[in-house]
Amino acid sequence: MLRGFLGLVVFASGGLFHLVDAVLQYDRPGRVNTQTMKSADGKVEIDDTVQLSSLISDAGGKERASVVQFPKPTSHQELGDGNVEARPPHAAITSVPHGDTPSSRYPLPRPSTARPNVDLGIKTQVDWFDDTQYYALRASSDTRFRVQHAPIPEPGSPWPMPQLYQPYNVSFRISPHGFEFHSVGEPCELLEVNFRRIRKNIFGDVEGDAAATDGGKQPTVDNRSAADVRTLNVTVLKECSEFPYLEMDESYDLEVKRSSVSIITREVWGAIRGMETFSQLIYQDEFGDFWINKTYIHDYPRFKHRGILLDTSRHFLEKETILANLEAMAQNKMNVFHWHIVDDQSFPYESKVFPNLTKFGSYHPVSHVYTHEDISEIIEQARIRGIRVIPEFDTPGHTFSWGYGQEHLLTPCYNYKHGPNGMYGPINPILKKTYTFLRRLFDEILSVFKDKYVHLGGDEVPFDCWQSNPFLQNFMKRNNISDIKELLGLYGRELLKIVTELGQNRAEGSGFIVWQEVFDNGVKLKPDTIVQIWSGDSYDIDRVTKSGLRVIFSTCWYLNYINYGQDWDKYYRCEQVGSQLEDYRVRNQSLLIGGEACLWTEYVDDDSVMSRLWPRAAATAERLWSDRHLVDVHQAAPRIEEQRCRMLRRGLHVGVLSGPGHCSRYGRSTQSARQRKPAEDKFFVPVEYFHEPKANYHQVNPAQPKTKAIRNMLESTMYVIPLSVVVIVFCLAAIVVTVSSASPRSCFIAILAHQMVWTSVQKRLFIVFFVFAIGWCVWTAPIWIHTWSSFHSAEVPAP
Repeated sequence: MLRGFLGLVVFASGGLFHLVDAVLQYDRPGRVNTQTMKSADGKVEIDDTVQLSSLISDAGGKERASVVQFPKPTSHQELGDGNVEARPPHAAITSVPHGDTPSSRYPLPRPSTARPNVDLGIKTQVDWFDDTQYYALRASSDTRFRVQHAPIPEPGSPWPMPQLYQPYNVSFRISPHGFEFHSVGEPCELLEVNFRRIRKNIFGDVEGDAAATDGGKQPTVDNRSAADVRTLNVTVLKECSEFPYLEMDESYDLEVKRSSVSIITREVWGAIRGMETFSQLIYQDEFGDFWINKTYIHDYPRFKHRGILLDTSRHFLEKETILANLEAMAQNKMNVFHWHIVDDQSFPYESKVFPNLTKFGSYHPVSHVYTHEDISEIIEQARIRGIRVIPEFDTPGHTFSWGYGQEHLLTPCYNYKHGPNGMYGPINPILKKTYTFLRRLFDEILSVFKDKYVHLGGDEVPFDCWQSNPFLQNFMKRNNISDIKELLGLYGRELLKIVTELGQNRAEGSGFIVWQEVFDNGVKLKPDTIVQIWSGDSYDIDRVTKSGLRVIFSTCWYLNYINYGQDWDKYYRCEQVGSQLEDYRVRNQSLLIGGEACLWTEYVDDDSVMSRLWPRAAATAERLWSDRHLVDVHQAAPRIEEQRCRMLRRGLHVGVLSGPGHCSRYGRSTQSARQRKPAEDKFFVPVEYFHEPKANYHQVNPAQPKTKAIRNMLESTMYVIPLSVVVIVFCLAAIVVTVSSASPRSCFIAILAHQMVWTSVQKRLFIVFFVFAIGWCVWTAPIWIHTWSSFHSAEVPAP
């Protein structure tokens, strides 16, 4: 009765609330009243369309009418002359302001003009349609609405596109817990650590059986096989290399078939690229299951040198940011990290030979410095991903920060009165101690960095300071040098000689990369020198390759230039081998070995570098890897959108490519980028993994707190409850039988003595109970042992 009374009170209060709200809302501006709209000649009947007239105040304070027309959801509509116009049953709602006209690309019905002599102050009666499904807003693929929207991501699509990619309409399920990685042939430490990295990129942080899906909820699709793909077999035909190099073989063959995936490659670097492609082929359905299509891929890179240039001098970038960039490069099959480590603004490299360079040239001698340990860690993480690290120490220009810590290194500038003006220019090329300094510095650099090549810069050398210095002018006269650019040639020859001699102490030797100004200024370069073009086109590529030198191209891939709106498509369309170069000999084209996407950090720092660089650099990655005829932006758009979503799912804070849109799912067993751990935990692969046994690459579950162990213990007691109930029932039955069979005058001791004499029925009953109890204890023993161990280990150390 009390419950019914309370329900009546609540019902009455709700009705009163709506009544008061209706009174307060009456005649409120913007409300559509249900009174009839009348004109001068009487009542206006709204039949074929419903017109809502609202007052819009213009700039002059006057009021004008804006008409919104709702067409009837019928297949035909009567015109004013009685004719019938065909209309689709899904005609859209449109609101066209005064002076605007609908685009011919999106044919939408025009609103009719307001009828004359209509008193806008009088309320309008509206006949709402019962079925409003035709007016519901839908996805951007609906062409009735002029809405900007990014392309829909295409799950399971690879990026960059392989050279030969043949998918089939047959899918196999993959279980995160049962899937295994196997190395066929000689053991390789790089494979073992990449097994762990790729597993995490695919399945995320899987705990327990959280990622397992109920088999009864799986969709029934004819082209999906119930058989699981259980293993990935990786076969490397050659011995595992230690460091990546320019001529490394990155080709691979990948085949996905029932129960297994196989990757065959000549070198381990191709296996790393193949495993990255394999991770991209996997996708999740709406139930959270992982699937992969039957696929065959034969793949190899178009160019050997596919790089990313990062400038860490204008803005210091944290080590974790560089590690995140390395992971992004690996996911896009880029293989060169061009580290522009020092420049005019700062000298963040830790020099132990010349500590004053770091002390006075860096932004801060402690917090804004890359120590030798930091550099070794970055090189190691790059090596794991098959990425070369090439440092750039740009000279003789771009060296103002060097002058703070090294006296008499830079050239003093003079005024028109032949006196010092207090300014300094490039490195002084006429002093012997300049080259002694360079020899000691580059000897340290070549011992810290492991790649054969080092970038020596040579761009944007200001000659005006050299021309103003009287000592340099006298030096030129004594050595019969007439052109100031010949001083640059003298400096370049001496520097290349120093680096060549230092390279003789290394097993891999030494090589050089220079900017194109060095070639343009007539500096005589060694045959193995690589020229980087940053302000030319295919004509400049032809000029350099005709001289027999190799070229890398960067002109159209300066990602520090930004515009409002979509711009990745212009990087995707950029083609180094233009029509001018197509007609030349094949030898010249073979000397074009690749390109780089460059990001200079004058206006970019730690907070924006990843979103500015990625995924725009992914467009460059496909241009450098895939076939040159793959230029259709519309076909590439869904795949690059999926690549962006994939990078977000894997914890990389990348930017937006094509305007409004969304990534449908972060994955059932993965965490979103906002919930992931800091970058140093995500992208750092501990070196200790190399010293573990081969079987230890499987993920170890994270530590469980004691509260979870206590909860497990309470859950384990559910297995003992049935046994306890049976024991209690058995005891009660025994007591009842004993008391009922004994004499009413018997004492308790007599009753117990009577029970000691068992009948054959009681003996059989006891044997059945005893066997049941022993079997139950044996069955639940592993559960109790696991609960006991988890309770007494509050934390399990992470591997």
